[in-house]
Amino acid sequence: MKPKNISDFVSLSEISNNNSDLLLKSTKMNLDKNSYESSIWKFSQNQWRELKQSSYWNFSAPKYSNNKKSFAFIKTPKSTEILDKLEKKKKLEKNKLIFRNRGKEKIVFETDDSIVNYLWSSNDEFIYVITKEWSSEYKKIENKTDHPLEIDKLPFRFDTTGVIYNKRFHIYKVKTSTGKSQKIIDGDKELFLSISSLLEIDSDMYFIASKHNQDGTMLEDQIIKFSDSQLTVINTGGMWSQLFSYQDNLYGVGLDKRFDWPSNISIFKINKRGISNKVSNFIDRGVVKTKVSDNKVYVLYEDSGKQSLLKTDFESFEILHDKELLTSDFCVDGEDIYALVSSFDKKDEVYLIRNDEDKKFSDFNNDFHNKVSTHNCVYERFETGKSQIDTWGILVDINKPTLLNIHGGPASQYGFGFFDEFQVFASSGFNVVACNPRGSSGRGHKFVRDVCGNKWGENDTYDVIKSFEMMIKKLGIKNKNYGIMGGSYGGFMTSWVISHYPKMFKSAVVERALLNWETMVGTSDIGIGFPEMYLLDDLKSNLNLYRKKSPITYANNIITPTLIIHSEKDYRCPIEQAEQLFSNLKRRGVSSSMIRFPDESHELSRSGKPEHRVQRFDSIINWHKKQLS
Repeated sequence: MKPKNISDFVSLSEISNNNSDLLLKSTKMNLDKNSYESSIWKFSQNQWRELKQSSYWNFSAPKYSNNKKSFAFIKTPKSTEILDKLEKKKKLEKNKLIFRNRGKEKIVFETDDSIVNYLWSSNDEFIYVITKEWSSEYKKIENKTDHPLEIDKLPFRFDTTGVIYNKRFHIYKVKTSTGKSQKIIDGDKELFLSISSLLEIDSDMYFIASKHNQDGTMLEDQIIKFSDSQLTVINTGGMWSQLFSYQDNLYGVGLDKRFDWPSNISIFKINKRGISNKVSNFIDRGVVKTKVSDNKVYVLYEDSGKQSLLKTDFESFEILHDKELLTSDFCVDGEDIYALVSSFDKKDEVYLIRNDEDKKFSDFNNDFHNKVSTHNCVYERFETGKSQIDTWGILVDINKPTLLNIHGGPASQYGFGFFDEFQVFASSGFNVVACNPRGSSGRGHKFVRDVCGNKWGENDTYDVIKSFEMMIKKLGIKNKNYGIMGGSYGGFMTSWVISHYPKMFKSAVVERALLNWETMVGTSDIGIGFPEMYLLDDLKSNLNLYRKKSPITYANNIITPTLIIHSEKDYRCPIEQAEQLFSNLKRRGVSSSMIRFPDESHELSRSGKPEHRVQRFDSIINWHKKQLS
């Protein structure tokens, strides 16, 4: 797989079903137009067809109504811009919510700003629409990009979304028969900086909202009840990703205490007073998402490099699908489950899961796989003496150099799903090794917390080095030319390793890295909160700890030729982090180079402009080839 082949595969998401048909969104990169193209596909009468094809528009969020007779979707003007879309929009068409019934379509809602999501009412008479709009005072400003911004609260910007201070989220109630709309939640009045996971229970509505705390130093998540035109905050202080209803009770997916992170994302029952109680620990794994069907809760969860499915009534549970695969989304139809699944060497397809057996149900990526060769892996859970570490390796040739890849997070995981980076590096002639060290998700509460405090940079480094050495031995690799690379936390670990093991690797790529805890506190969008969660102390109380756990402290030890890649609009690990390391290496004469991508965020490698993603790949491959040949 070559870098430019990223435009040949299709990514699938947002699957929905009625009694006989399926809807989903497909997304593909267009290198010629340097854009992403999102279409809606429908399975009906035993065949797939592209119902809404991306051209000047992108289509998303297809959802069947509750009676399954109609569905809706969002229609968005196509843009090549990844960041600050609202600031850059000039005389573009409106964003639209489309209602479709018996093949006929009509616009039921449109806005100059963003449609974030929507929910069908229980009787399908209304659709509740979440929007993201300029704040009321900012709408009046004609040249918004050139206007100074007065800031008196933190945070004021977030990675990928840009400045949040001048945006507000609202909810509109739209009558499906007439398109008449009414704003029922006024984000300007309530100061809502986000709204998500809208839910209707009987005649009441619940949602998750975020706003600045009273001191203006951090965002706080609130679970809010909307009843009889009144808003009531029933829960605050947590970190929530989803609400759902089961047996007329309210449940939340997340953490009931924000500073419990890192931990398993879990399910909590939330009573009428907003008191949350964790559902009995039916599985020590992190929850990705839930869906309710036929009086059962279906749970997608992370487990040792997989994303698997179970169903539960919270008294007992049954694992439905637990194979060396990655399920990204699913929908339930009686005893059948339609899931979006990828494997290590095969990109997304729809699978029919029945009685723990799965059958491929689509061929969206057949053309890609007929055109492009991909590599499978060797997997092993290594016993390192201090831990058991899931490790993956791609053997190209025992006499070729090897790249060690380290994931971000650290509370995330590599695994059995298709990952374009591993495929591109292997096709470029490198053996590939990757692992999930302590601190990764998918292995339970204790495992994900085993890098906190003084363990940061200790337990994880041991696991990364030891599992790498063991996989090298298992694959029988003879070539001793090793490269190391990673982004975000992986960038931290890469720079940490080459400063503590300066002779082990002959090439390094440090990407969007956390390099200096001390400065990150003041410059990162999560600088207040995240450091304390992992270091278990604050900067004011323990400056020495923050310096001790920062790779920049040990940068003078680095002799490995190092490429630094960073995005200009990375607000998660701001570019000043990269500049500190680059300055150190250059002053000392270490072979090094820095690539800065304009108008990109922390998510460059996952959702950056397609052209930039190809350029990033080329830069990494060329650097490693130069150093390791």
